[in-house]
Amino acid sequence: MIKKNYSTTSVFLILTVVFVSAFSLPGETSTDSTDFSAKIDALFSDYNKSDTPGCAVAVFQDGHAIYQQHYGIANLDYGIPIDNNSAFYMASVSKQFTAAVAGLLILRGELSSDDKVSDHIEDWPEWASEVTVSQLFNHTSGLPDIYGLMRIAGISLSNVMTVDDYVEIIRNGESLKHEPGAQYSYTNSGYTLLVAIVEAITEMDFAEFADQEIFSPLGMENTHFHNSRHRVIPNRVISYAPGDNRFRQTYLSNFQGIGGGGLYSTLQDMEQWEMFWNSTELSEEFNNLREWMLHREHVRGELLDYAHGLQVQYRMGMNVVGHSGSFMGFKNDYRRYTDHGFSFLTHCNREDADPGEKNRELAQIFLQEPIENYINQFSGSYYNYELDVEYELTVEDASLILNRRLAPNGAMRETSADRWSAGSWEFSFQRDSSNEISGFLLSTGRALDVEFIRK
Repeated sequence: MIKKNYSTTSVFLILTVVFVSAFSLPGETSTDSTDFSAKIDALFSDYNKSDTPGCAVAVFQDGHAIYQQHYGIANLDYGIPIDNNSAFYMASVSKQFTAAVAGLLILRGELSSDDKVSDHIEDWPEWASEVTVSQLFNHTSGLPDIYGLMRIAGISLSNVMTVDDYVEIIRNGESLKHEPGAQYSYTNSGYTLLVAIVEAITEMDFAEFADQEIFSPLGMENTHFHNSRHRVIPNRVISYAPGDNRFRQTYLSNFQGIGGGGLYSTLQDMEQWEMFWNSTELSEEFNNLREWMLHREHVRGELLDYAHGLQVQYRMGMNVVGHSGSFMGFKNDYRRYTDHGFSFLTHCNREDADPGEKNRELAQIFLQEPIENYINQFSGSYYNYELDVEYELTVEDASLILNRRLAPNGAMRETSADRWSAGSWEFSFQRDSSNEISGFLLSTGRALDVEFIRK
């Protein structure tokens, strides 16, 4: 069962009409809305069923939703389909919102990035005495992950726990993974502690403070941090995992941890968050907050690709900002291609979904031309003289395709600058003195740095 929504406000209706009549997909001379809808439907065809969980999908341009689609069921017990108002658990996509809340206190001078955690958390252990607030944001604190500690301690995620309970587990972690600030090491503990610090400074419940300072001003009426299992969530989505020809529920109704996760939101509300990133009519404080959230620190001379709850990367020749999230069977991915004003959001309530891959494929539909302009530099014939073998790299539908002997053609994926993968094979492209691609080194795990020269 599918529900399409092209009009939630008059502004959205106008933008949709403009999009359908004037926006052309790269490589096409005119837009056939049926055709581009069909392309997206094809990506989610496995989820387009009335008896399985699925995904909600949105494409934004310059802060406005230009396409929204829903596949599958939000609650299998009652057969409730996913729609624009379905409230998904956002998992680690929540981190940018936690960062925004704490960031307001930094902008107001009530908190400093250079503060020690011990300045705000009572009975903070000596072994973590040098950890700073800034390191909580960018995952350089060295703190062990809160949920890893819980697994070691045999504490179920279904246990009813408060912020103080989670902080106490972190206090008992015994040691850091590395010296504070020495390296990037992803940990949910940092964002759990940010919640505790905000509550200590404001003397308010974090969820209430977030609603007062972020969600209500932005009109995100159906978004909240879920720190109470008693709270009713209208249009709540339940999560599932496949097994034995049916889906089993994986949703943890008692879980109320927030900070690293804990946010519930909808496609409709996320359009308001898109406006936060794109509108020029917000308050000066929000404009400053937006700039602050994108600021990155250096570690050992290298600029981190993580800011404040956001991965900041350069992919396919474009700047990409966003985050993924996975927990309880929920899978989420939210990416903003800032150079071109497009954003892609996919949330799913099934454990076997890959929303990150779906968002990459959505980008290939809407940003085909700039992507192909970038990957064309890698196309061509490459030859290894010792093995007398030639590989051909071609560009098809915004994908770099590997053609090789005795194997089917396959799409490659960019992993970092000049590095691509094809399954377990790793390609490290080499450049000449003119910065042109001259060849690549191929590693397969059992064969390292096999050199291919561009013909």
